[in-house]
Amino acid sequence: MRFADTKATILTAGLGVVLTMLMTNADTVTDAIKQGHPDAYVVGTLAGLALLAVGYTLFWLVRAIGPQNNVPYNTLNRFAWPTLIKATTVQLTDHTHNVDVRTDAWRQVIDLSVLANRKFDACGRAVKGFAILAILGVATVATAVGFTS
Repeated sequence: MRFADTKATILTAGLGVVLTMLMTNADTVTDAIKQGHPDAYVVGTLAGLALLAVGYTLFWLVRAIGPQNNVPYNTLNRFAWPTLIKATTVQLTDHTHNVDVRTDAWRQVIDLSVLANRKFDACGRAVKGFAILAILGVATVATAVGFTS
């Protein structure tokens, strides 16, 4: 999971770089769109698609690095802190006497595997969104510069 978080953090920085490039050239893009020529619609379409790519990428980045504190069951697990939030000492003592430590450990292994899969899936989708955003961002700015020159 740590590797997915690291990748998502790097992607978040990359997203900031691409957004900075787009914002720095926003006047050029706006000027190209205001020209109203049929070619300017290309810039508007590229800019709109880039905006959609920003939203898509940001959504998956948040899913990848957002905190996870839910488990798909309501029973105690001595290794899963979300299940212990409302547990009493008596409940936890009873649980440790009635449930083998290996059962809780394997349940935690499964829980962490599900979480890792979710994070890597979200990170993979964010990578694809970022790649599309980078291409669309450069194409938007390059096309806008070409139309305003």
